[in-house]
Amino acid sequence: MATSRRTHCANKMPWPAGNHRSLERFLDDAERAGTLDIIAEHPAAATALALAPHSLDAATVGTVLRFAESTEQGRAFPAAFARWCELTEGRFEDTAAAAAAFSDVAEQLTVEDWDAQEGTPVAESMITFVEAAATAQTDGTSTRAALDAVTGAPAGD
Repeated sequence: MATSRRTHCANKMPWPAGNHRSLERFLDDAERAGTLDIIAEHPAAATALALAPHSLDAATVGTVLRFAESTEQGRAFPAAFARWCELTEGRFEDTAAAAAAFSDVAEQLTVEDWDAQEGTPVAESMITFVEAAATAQTDGTSTRAALDAVTGAPAGD
C-alpha cells in the first residue's frame, strides 16, 4: 500500500520539474515520519508547504495537514499556516512547534464551525479561524470560545 501511495504522491504532487531527487527525498521522509497518507490526500497543499516559502519537512507538512477534512480545506491550510506563523511569531521554539499548535486549532474545528461559515470561501474562513485562535492565545483565553465567537455559537457548545 505504501508503494501505491508513494506513486500517487509522486504523480499528483506539482513538484518543480527537474527536482525529482528532492521529491524522492521528501517522500522517503514522509514514509519514515508516517505522513505519506496525509500527503497523498492533499498533494497540492503538501507541495505548497514543502517548497519555499514554507520549506517544511515531511513530518511538519503532515502535522499541518492532519485535520484538513476536504481538498478545499487542504488547499486553504498553507495560507492559513503562514498567517498563523505571522500572528504567533516568537511564541514557539521552532516551526514544528508552531505546526503542532496550528494542528491543535484545526482539530478543534467542527462541522458546525464550517457550517456557520457557509457561503464564505473556505480559505477566508480558515484565516478567520486562525486569527481568532491566535488572538485567544495572546489574550490567554480559550481557543474554543474564540471559535464560538466567530461562528456565533453559544459559549460552551
